[in-house]
Amino acid sequence: MQSDLQLLQGTWSIRSLAIDGQEMPSAIFANAAIVVKGERFTSTGMGAEYAGTLELDASANPRQLSMRFDAGPEKGNVNLCIYEIAGDDWKLCVATRGPVRPSSFETTPGSGIALEVLQRNDPSA
Repeated sequence: MQSDLQLLQGTWSIRSLAIDGQEMPSAIFANAAIVVKGERFTSTGMGAEYAGTLELDASANPRQLSMRFDAGPEKGNVNLCIYEIAGDDWKLCVATRGPVRPSSFETTPGSGIALEVLQRNDPSA
């Protein structure tokens, strides 16, 4: 059985994005992608390139992920996340500020929470 980190390997496109309870127009993330290679991620197409490492805890409920940025405008920051992965679909709920990890897959006005649904670009991977 593959680990969650192995399941996340590859290139992912954003299918939907909501921030602070508001759906973002698809034009904002039309060319955005997250590439996961090993424990590293690179996020492009959202105005800047971001990169760093992923730390996963698949035993938590919901599953937890921490994004540690070491390049780009967020360098030095950590985003606390929860996630689900099912086949070629990856749901990611991200605390964009603050030290509190989301507890459910929702975002509300003023929460600082982003909810992303991603799809693998290379399903054969």
